[in-house]
Amino acid sequence: MLFKRKGEEHNSIKEIKLADGTIIGVFEGNRGANPDHDILIKYKEENKRLRTPKHIHWVIDLLIKKEHDRELTLKFMRYLREMYDKVGAFASKEDRTKCELKETTSEKLKEFEELNNYGEYKVEFIGHLIELMIKMEKNTPPEKPARVFRELMEAMINEKEIFVIVGKATQIG
Repeated sequence: MLFKRKGEEHNSIKEIKLADGTIIGVFEGNRGANPDHDILIKYKEENKRLRTPKHIHWVIDLLIKKEHDRELTLKFMRYLREMYDKVGAFASKEDRTKCELKETTSEKLKEFEELNNYGEYKVEFIGHLIELMIKMEKNTPPEKPARVFRELMEAMINEKEIFVIVGKATQIG
């Protein structure tokens, strides 16, 4: 996978191919407490352009899923929230290049597949995306830890009003 920014080409260091044909590209980033461990995430769905995922994208999708199957979606959200404590930042540049996703295997996501009938995204995509975002978020400096994902998932699990959820999903910094 390839994208251009400011006239410079960037090649993916890892491509994750999903069952529905979507490809998640992982690229070298340069931010955080350790820039050699940072990543950028892009994805390409079949017959669509390359996109950069934002929290608001998967949040809206989970809210749609919740309207169709509240209990299973809340269980999936709790699974994603618990994953936050299990997943660590990349330990090295080599670890980043391998980019192994251990918490979103097809076996672990199988019980949530019914949610694929609702919304835009498959649970495989949401799971992989969030596992990568957790790794990226945990690369922030220890004195100024990022907590967007954790706070966002808590708001969704606790079924806060839409204003609170969208505010957390769209905050910058």
